[in-house]
Amino acid sequence: MPSTTIRGTRIHYKEKGEGLPLIFIHGSMSSHQTWNRQLPLSEDYRLVMLDLPGHGRSDPPDAEISVKLYSDYVADFIEKLDLRKGIPVGHSLGGAITLQLALDNPGLLTALVLVGTGAKLGVLPAILESLETRFEESVDLAVGQLGFAAGADPKLVELSKQECLRCGQEIAYADFSACNDFDVRDRLAEIYLQTLIIVGEEDQLTPVKWARYLREKIAKAKLLEVEKAGHMVMMEQPAIVNQGIQGFIRKLRC
Repeated sequence: MPSTTIRGTRIHYKEKGEGLPLIFIHGSMSSHQTWNRQLPLSEDYRLVMLDLPGHGRSDPPDAEISVKLYSDYVADFIEKLDLRKGIPVGHSLGGAITLQLALDNPGLLTALVLVGTGAKLGVLPAILESLETRFEESVDLAVGQLGFAAGADPKLVELSKQECLRCGQEIAYADFSACNDFDVRDRLAEIYLQTLIIVGEEDQLTPVKWARYLREKIAKAKLLEVEKAGHMVMMEQPAIVNQGIQGFIRKLRC
């Protein structure tokens, strides 16, 4: 797995395919593996899936974690790997990072894909409290109970839970605190890039109403609501998500 140094921090990433760059940005407690079911898109595009600082194989950052900090890392990563005019695809916390990136560095990007996210990411107090004191219980709540739609494959749920546990308590709490502090509702009108918003109809963490709010406030936004999917929509219904992304990009080129 290749790596590069950004702001003195070693960042690992997976890369596959050629063409228009798609930069995949995972959510809290996760890693690039969140996006494994999007790998078929590499037949048409250059996929770059990074581990954010402190996640997966990447080194931890040397500053306090925030959405802004992560966004600055991703902006530098895009410059370093010659991914300018690519499309970031961000899930949850990664979606917040994508929004911040679009506000701070719109010239770097061609369009946006936001998956299971919102302009304000308020976190349930029960999750924040348990992250500090009962880490395994908090992962079971956020992922096992709230992360997937009813009837999701138990093996998929368990794989996601184990990946979150590997992230560790300190980074997990910092991620969710960064989400809880994030709020760009008053700046969405500044985003002029074409935007695809994807949400699972059964998402309990970033509900459909948050996605609809984004569609209303971002001038050039389209919304894809996916049946039989929760917060981990890209894992639960990968074919629909992948087709949605492909269709969105094709229309950009028309």
